[in-house]
Amino acid sequence: MAEAVVTGPGVPEMKLLAERLKEADPVLKRELRRNFKDAAEPVAGDVQQSILLMPSKHGGTLRREVAKTVTVRTSFASSGVRVTVESLGQKMPPGKQTLPHHLDSPKGWNHPVFGHRRTWRHQMGKPGWFEVPITQNARQFRDAALAAIDAVERELGA
Repeated sequence: MAEAVVTGPGVPEMKLLAERLKEADPVLKRELRRNFKDAAEPVAGDVQQSILLMPSKHGGTLRREVAKTVTVRTSFASSGVRVTVESLGQKMPPGKQTLPHHLDSPKGWNHPVFGHRRTWRHQMGKPGWFEVPITQNARQFRDAALAAIDAVERELGA
């Protein structure tokens, strides 16, 4: 799956916060993780909406299957805090695991026509369905993440 990296002025603060969280109350860690996940959920929703809006000639089943693969994960490490929005191909039905990636590819993909293994067809998806909503929402996510960091820092400073 394609990767969209969002960086900014909050990255050094996140690294410092991750270091301070090592000794912090587990409840505070869970709260920060939840706040980061809550900040990323609208981004993931826009990614899902992006693929759902792709034109379809067959009722949109593939679009709905791909939209269900979009997830948000958060993790803490000494190198910083990571929030990941991804499309997990392994959540697709058997034989379709690579389709989220192919739908995002500007090159498209080739596949056999159903029932005719010797007849192949080139198909295009919706290039950018994954990255574009993430980059469009980067500022809002960054603001929400910085607000979560500030709230935890106030708690740690108390």
